Amino acid sequence: MSQTEMTKLAMALGLCYAAYKFVGNPLVKAAAVSVGAVIVARKAPILSNVMA
Repeated sequence: MSQTEMTKLAMALGLCYAAYKFVGNPLVKAAAVSVGAVIVARKAPILSNVMA
């Protein structure tokens, strides 16, 4: 994974963390965790084949 890909991943996960941390709505928190999990699953070598 190159540094530009790592930067994009960090920005996306940072936005998910900010939504989880600073929004009080439980539905938004659940959505942030779900989106973060999908982002990580697409980047993990073992899980990327399953998600495709």
